[in-house]
Amino acid sequence: MGTVSITTALIIVIGWITLIEYDSYSESEKSQIMQKIKTSPLYIMVIALMPIGILLNIVGNVVLSSTIILLGSTLIFVQGLIVAFLFWNRKRWKSVLLFVVTIGLGIFLYIPLFIM
Repeated sequence: MGTVSITTALIIVIGWITLIEYDSYSESEKSQIMQKIKTSPLYIMVIALMPIGILLNIVGNVVLSSTIILLGSTLIFVQGLIVAFLFWNRKRWKSVLLFVVTIGLGIFLYIPLFIM
């Protein structure tokens, strides 16, 4: 149950910071960002990490497989790190905040692996 709470915190923090950053742009910048995402398979894959991670988490909870749950959480964790690096050139303080929070939650996510 702990991984679900940490995963939820990751989803909220990544989504919240990304949404705030996206809302700060003008309409022309927003349309440029959307065009860049539509034409780049790499950006589409980065965006797809969160929904795939959420689905894996749900499936892992249904079949009671901690490996699948951890895989889903790892995908969300990796997306948080990638988004933090993408924000580096735009808003450095948001990038550092997202990176530190993601690493902090990642530590709590992976602690049970090292205790066993």
